[in-house]
Amino acid sequence: ATNVGRVRDRIASWLRPVPEISSLAVIPLENLSHDPEQEYFADGMTDALITDLAKMGSVRVTSRASVMRYKGSKKTIREIAQDLGVDAIVEGTVMQSGNRVRITAQLIQASTDMHLWADAYERDLNAVLDLQGKVATDIARRVNILVRPLEQTRSVKPEAYGLYLKGRYAFSQYTDDGWQQAIENYNKAIASDPTFAPAYSGLADAYLVAGAYSVIPTQEALNRGKAAAAQALKLDDKLASAHYAMGTAYAWYDWNWAAADKEFHRALDLNPNDAM
Repeated sequence: ATNVGRVRDRIASWLRPVPEISSLAVIPLENLSHDPEQEYFADGMTDALITDLAKMGSVRVTSRASVMRYKGSKKTIREIAQDLGVDAIVEGTVMQSGNRVRITAQLIQASTDMHLWADAYERDLNAVLDLQGKVATDIARRVNILVRPLEQTRSVKPEAYGLYLKGRYAFSQYTDDGWQQAIENYNKAIASDPTFAPAYSGLADAYLVAGAYSVIPTQEALNRGKAAAAQALKLDDKLASAHYAMGTAYAWYDWNWAAADKEFHRALDLNPNDAM
């Protein structure tokens, strides 16, 4: 048989299956504004992308705690992938300008350093939840995993969402001051948009952790934390983080193991890939 112009080789390469991607990591999106005041936004978008991807299927997604140390890292994609033990890396940029946000993202196969997918997205800030879902869905489809549709997204006031991201950024510092700032920002987000359930869930977490570390009085932490978690569930009973927060209140404060077990299992049913 002939192989004129290496046609047979090229056909074989086209038919060769794409290497399976069973695990990936989202390294911190780069803040292109270079404004330190916008750093919370880039970190928040990274966190949201990790969370949304983890909801979608059987692919293993590295947790936020493991990837944040690569923020600003000079390591190569292959080195980071080897460190984390993943098949692929998602990297990208985020830039907020006025009431618009632009995200670029690309999926890179670690073993070959090949770019498997890349795209850019731009939306009004009040549609940023939909933007996150679209990026996550596109990546999930590209790595050929079974995609489970994300919960129906809703509009959120830009001011409220920005304050919510500031709250998450402050909470993740895991310091007394960080928890106080998180509580302040979550409360401001709720004042801006009282129907935004994730802000109540974040507020519940902040109160409960702050109380556990004696940053605020125990009874205040329990009362306010439970009330915030209950409001989050009233607004969205399919919000896994709200069930987790309620379970934490039952476990850490009430020692009500049966109620905690029920809430934790419900959270796991809703989002089994959430590291918390």
